[in-house]
Amino acid sequence: MRVSSILISGMRGLSNEICKNLVLAGIGTITIIDHNVVTEEDLGAQFFVTEGDIGKNKATVSADRIRQLNPRVVVIADHSDIHTKPDDFFKVFDLVCLTDCDPDIMIRINEICRNFDKKFYAACTYGFYGYIFCDLKQHEYIVERKIAIPHKDEHEITKLKKHDEYVSFQHVLSKTDWTEISDRKLKKISPLLWAIQILWKFQQEVGRLPVTNDNLDVEKLLSLRNTYLQTIHINNLLVTDELLIALASFSLTELTPICAILGGVLAQDILNVLSKKGVPINNLFVFDGFQGNGYIYHVEQGKHIV
Repeated sequence: MRVSSILISGMRGLSNEICKNLVLAGIGTITIIDHNVVTEEDLGAQFFVTEGDIGKNKATVSADRIRQLNPRVVVIADHSDIHTKPDDFFKVFDLVCLTDCDPDIMIRINEICRNFDKKFYAACTYGFYGYIFCDLKQHEYIVERKIAIPHKDEHEITKLKKHDEYVSFQHVLSKTDWTEISDRKLKKISPLLWAIQILWKFQQEVGRLPVTNDNLDVEKLLSLRNTYLQTIHINNLLVTDELLIALASFSLTELTPICAILGGVLAQDILNVLSKKGVPINNLFVFDGFQGNGYIYHVEQGKHIV
């Protein structure tokens, strides 16, 4: 794998896991960007900060400890706000990975990455739940397969070159036509997929995540559920009040095991993409920690989620 430059935004539990895995794997350069300071709440799931770091910039203190994992990896700390970065800032990176960001900044930076032909990931955990979004635009990779050789114990390794096309985050948000999805396929889709999209829509309209002890927030969330599902021709009953409110109530919660699972999946996918080996996520992965299951949904240009 060639030396690569990666940008990771936000220093929370999920990004800690991603950084740890990538640095231990020997990625060339990682730039971490976060303008926030360490608070007492950060000490729960974030292992690159300590109590003595409270009040200090997250990126700066995290970078010092990330470097100790592998001195050969260049770790750069940027303590500015990613929202203020000009388009050209992202041009120098091979891959950009946003964590715990709002949908609007994800849309903007994803489009910038597409313009510069850069790989793009976005991910977040909501307590027991989480997602990974991936847009590689055009991606070629090698898949190795074992073929049995008659009358011999060993296998022959064949290498197949594959090519996948990806769509943007904006394209995923704008998918509205589910009318031609068969009932069989519909049953295989986790309601969590739509619940997360409803949460994104709340963020876009209100400018923050919902607070479930606020009746107005709950009413707004359920109203968005009804309107959105009606628009895409999905039965409202598929996304229950209980699921949506549970997702919202966990939206600011970091759980170390869930961060570790999603961080491991995402870091491995990034390594596969940079080495052009193995099948990457294409292009939306949702994880349900209560069920212990992850689901990948593929969105094709001009087609449905399948």
